[in-house]
Amino acid sequence: MTRPEDALEHARTEAARKRAAGAYAEPGSAALEESIVSGRPSADLLSRWAVVEGDPQLLYSTRRAGGPITALKQGMIRLLRQYLSDVESRQTRFNIALLASVQDLERRVARLEEAAHDSAPAGSPE
Repeated sequence: MTRPEDALEHARTEAARKRAAGAYAEPGSAALEESIVSGRPSADLLSRWAVVEGDPQLLYSTRRAGGPITALKQGMIRLLRQYLSDVESRQTRFNIALLASVQDLERRVARLEEAAHDSAPAGSPE
């Protein structure tokens, strides 16, 4: 068992070991780049993010002898599949509707700003 004062160093060592074994996405990989965006994300990226999809392959346990725990988690996902599918579909539907509303508002604001700019008298401050 790791003592609290040794936990940070242990975590760094484990991360370095897993990174060397290829357990983490390399910088520049598509999965990593899609999750970290500088500035404003594109409409295409927002559309992909709006769709909620759980990936059962990402279930794991970090505990020692975590195999049985992982199996239990996968079994729970299987038992709850109908419920989780319903929740995912409702959340996705909401996300897409919200995204469409935001995009519509952005278009309306752009049109209003353009109309205000076109109707501004020459030489007046904007």
